Amino acid sequence: MRRIVTGISCALLASLALAHHGWAPHYDGNAHVTVTGIITSFEFVNPHAFVYLDVVNEAGGTETRWCEMQARSQLQRRGIGEEQFQVGSIITIEGFRSRLDPAGCEFGTGYFHDGTTLTLRQSNGQSVYGAQLAEGNTSIVGTWYPEVFLSEAGSVEDSRFELTPTGEAAHADFDWLTQNPTLRCSPASNIRAWAAPGLPTRVERRGNEIHIHHEFMDAQRVIYLDRFEHPQDEPPTDLGHSIGRFDDGTLHVETARFAVGALWAGRLNTEMLTTTKKLWVNPQTGHLVLEWTAYDPAYYTAEHHGTRTLVRTDLTIGRFDCDPSLGHTPTDRVL
Repeated sequence: MRRIVTGISCALLASLALAHHGWAPHYDGNAHVTVTGIITSFEFVNPHAFVYLDVVNEAGGTETRWCEMQARSQLQRRGIGEEQFQVGSIITIEGFRSRLDPAGCEFGTGYFHDGTTLTLRQSNGQSVYGAQLAEGNTSIVGTWYPEVFLSEAGSVEDSRFELTPTGEAAHADFDWLTQNPTLRCSPASNIRAWAAPGLPTRVERRGNEIHIHHEFMDAQRVIYLDRFEHPQDEPPTDLGHSIGRFDDGTLHVETARFAVGALWAGRLNTEMLTTTKKLWVNPQTGHLVLEWTAYDPAYYTAEHHGTRTLVRTDLTIGRFDCDPSLGHTPTDRVL
């Protein structure tokens, strides 16, 4: 872990209700807090940055407060870097109270000593990200970005997951605050990897293969266009094994061979999980549409589905370099 002693608090940031590790279990969107203090250090890392402040408490003493922010990769795309957070500077942060540590918060808006303001999460919990949008065509090949502030490019609410008795028992025994696979830098699943706000995904065709590179967790996968069955001798993985075909410009993908893990925040899966996807470009908007279904008969009583929409961008895929020693609070660190 690298702690950078640099400046002032950054803006309170956040993500949607499903950020990298899931926002709601860690921060209370209805509990707004305001903290004013002197920046003592700034951790500029993935999967989340942290800013630390010395504040004066009601007794007149000094105590340390901290606020969690977006990933370094997301902040850099907004032009936010280490040089903007100077140790010794005063900042006021409006954010959301931590459910786990009374000294912590999720960064919303920061008011800097020089009069500038930075908002990473609005007061209603909506995250703020920035991206360069590019002109495109109707091919799925290219780089795509889940720009949450374009109404056409958000996501359709996923269908409800009804649990089997086995699924209910497994979910009851699972602690999302400590066992979430993204805390160990896993993308969790090939559905979760598409939905990391503020991070792009690159789609390329190489002969009979479609290569997908998510900046989120540096996840990479291959969709085989010349295969019709999933190999039974390959070990299961978080992202599974995918075969696909094109039909009138739409890529149809079938994925199996999943490892036991998490399909999505709050939703587990067994090795019986299978998913299907359709990827196509809306000719009216130029946006990439991802329609998915998932079925795991061990944990769920029915097939489930959802939709994601992404916009074309000229961003390049960067290194995420997730550090598994970092958690959602300073006390979550793996030593």
